[in-house]
Amino acid sequence: MALLKIGLITLFSIFLFTSCFDYKEVEFKGVQNFGLEGRSEGNITVRIDLKVNNPNNYNIKIKRSSLDIFVNGVKVGKTKMKNNIVLKKNHQDVYPLYLTLSEKQLKGSALSSIGSFLKGSMKLRLKGDIKAKVYGVGKKFPIDIEEPVNLRSIF
Repeated sequence: MALLKIGLITLFSIFLFTSCFDYKEVEFKGVQNFGLEGRSEGNITVRIDLKVNNPNNYNIKIKRSSLDIFVNGVKVGKTKMKNNIVLKKNHQDVYPLYLTLSEKQLKGSALSSIGSFLKGSMKLRLKGDIKAKVYGVGKKFPIDIEEPVNLRSIF
């Protein structure tokens, strides 16, 4: 009898949890701003303002993650998110994403990007897995964003 009660409670809990956890895809709407935020200890901090729509009935917490960064199709290296982001429920907003990048990696890709400086723009691509948490349940989401960046907005 006790085993039956435990089984029913477990089944009810699973049903209750999964019915409240109806997930809709988060929509990436684009990059609004891009700029250098600072330098320290051989690293450069870059700020990218992402416009994102969260159509879900709950907040989604984006955890610090590592991503591959590409400039004009050339892999520059790994970048790390400096901040956690909370995507507000049922809301579209602009969220600042702070990334750290090694100065050495950036200088190594500078030669392949000289044409960008002459044109005044470049293509920035972020690729990897973003770690997210909702109600303590973690999940990884693939991200692959490529956006043109006006170099005048950086310097």
